[in-house]
Amino acid sequence: MTNRTTGETGYGTTAFRTTASDRTVVPWLNGQGTTQVVAETGDWRVSIAEEPLESTFSVIAGYDRVIIPIGSVALELTGPPFSAPENGPDAVTVVRHVIEPLQSFAFPGEWAPASRASCRTRALNVMTRRGVADMTVEIGSSEIPDRSGSVRICLDLATEDALIVPPGELMPPVGPGSWAIISLSPSDRHTANM
Repeated sequence: MTNRTTGETGYGTTAFRTTASDRTVVPWLNGQGTTQVVAETGDWRVSIAEEPLESTFSVIAGYDRVIIPIGSVALELTGPPFSAPENGPDAVTVVRHVIEPLQSFAFPGEWAPASRASCRTRALNVMTRRGVADMTVEIGSSEIPDRSGSVRICLDLATEDALIVPPGELMPPVGPGSWAIISLSPSDRHTANM
């Protein structure tokens, strides 16, 4: 197993670890915040965002997203319903979602809600290209699921250290603590079209 910085992590690499200090910090698409990239390919990305007190999420069309507050405060997201047409009759409707720490919330990348937090915090973001990659995110367990056909990312929620394990490689045991276990694999629909 090697230590190295993140970047394009193909499915054929060997397992490696990353820490907050060796990750690239990139601005959000809308410029309202920054995120640290844990690992990514052209079809998915796992990152940890610095959440300001107030912001608006970036539109990331064609992707599905999961956000998990990993600090000690909740995030409040408000915006139109996911399926509301921009100028249709439901455009004035606003939905509100409060995501408590270590709770996951899934939404389409086309949705760009306003976000509020009582103080600055951090959030784990997982994004997959719709119809191309699938994700499973499990929080709070050191039990490693048997998903050897997937890229697995084990993120320690206290230290933010991560272990990235490619498909086919055995998952080493993780120590005690609170973990996010993220499994990423090609979508069944995408595989059937190849």
